[in-house]
Amino acid sequence: MRKIILASVLALAVLFAAQAAWAGRVGFVDLQKVLDLTKMGQEISKKIAARTDELKIKVKKAELKVVTLRDALKRTEAALSEDAKKKKYEELNQALQEYQQIAQQAMMDIEQFKLSMFKDLIAKIKSVTSRIAAAQGYDIVLLKVEDVMTEGSVVLYGSPSVDLTDQVIRQMNL
Repeated sequence: MRKIILASVLALAVLFAAQAAWAGRVGFVDLQKVLDLTKMGQEISKKIAARTDELKIKVKKAELKVVTLRDALKRTEAALSEDAKKKKYEELNQALQEYQQIAQQAMMDIEQFKLSMFKDLIAKIKSVTSRIAAAQGYDIVLLKVEDVMTEGSVVLYGSPSVDLTDQVIRQMNL
């Protein structure tokens, strides 16, 4: 009986010690809000939109070439010799492959451009957040990033009392 009581007291002591170890202050910063409401974030959004539009135009031109070749082939196919048809189909297939490559490369370029733009933003957020967290006694500050695919985030819930986003935005806009 005495061993059971001693084991229970020891288990409670370990639980209380573990709870005390996890009792640090945790906050979070909402990346989307920072992106939307800071000068830096708005500039990044504009640059990403401009780069996206530029690449969309490039992809659209390649698509237009494919459509033009396809339509021309449909109109003249009956009047063409077998060799001429073969040549036109090869030309159409080559244009289609170029379009697919351009479209795929454009998607990769946009993603790489976004990553490079976000690296600077994240670095600035880290710098500002570190100063705020140190001044206010936060042990951990998480970055709330909404994932479109899973509709989830690292921060599933955060009380407004530990949301440091507005403070970070104010500091970044100085």
